[in-house]
Amino acid sequence: MELNTKNFGIIHYNEEDVIYFEEGIPGFEELHNFLIIGDEEEDMPFKWLQSIDDTDIAFVIIDPRVFKPNYTFEIDEELKEELQIEDINHLLIYVIVVIPNEIEKMTANLKAPIIINAKNNRGKQVILDNEEYLIKHPILEELKNAYSNA
Repeated sequence: MELNTKNFGIIHYNEEDVIYFEEGIPGFEELHNFLIIGDEEEDMPFKWLQSIDDTDIAFVIIDPRVFKPNYTFEIDEELKEELQIEDINHLLIYVIVVIPNEIEKMTANLKAPIIINAKNNRGKQVILDNEEYLIKHPILEELKNAYSNA
């Protein structure tokens, strides 16, 4: 299949690559079908969550454990049921990144991770009831440290 996107031009994908968000993403509830775009060859932690329903919409995402290795939270029964999670080892965890003009002010939303069951490509953005995680968590220094220690 083919998708003509604002940011990436024409991309090719297979039906089994589509990630379905039943409730959409908060603020974008009408968008249900997404692709994860990223170059596996490059040593780049960022990927893009590209909407199929509105090709102008793509979110920058990152696995938070890249810069915060101890990032954890509980998966409740309701989420397990919703995403049909049988094995937590099949989960992909991402957070949305905001990259402003002043790159040193880059932040990640640790308060609302995106959980994807890689077994069936069902996803959901959840809001954590955790005071430790911020909506605008600065990540540039942590990313620098993660890559200088690698």
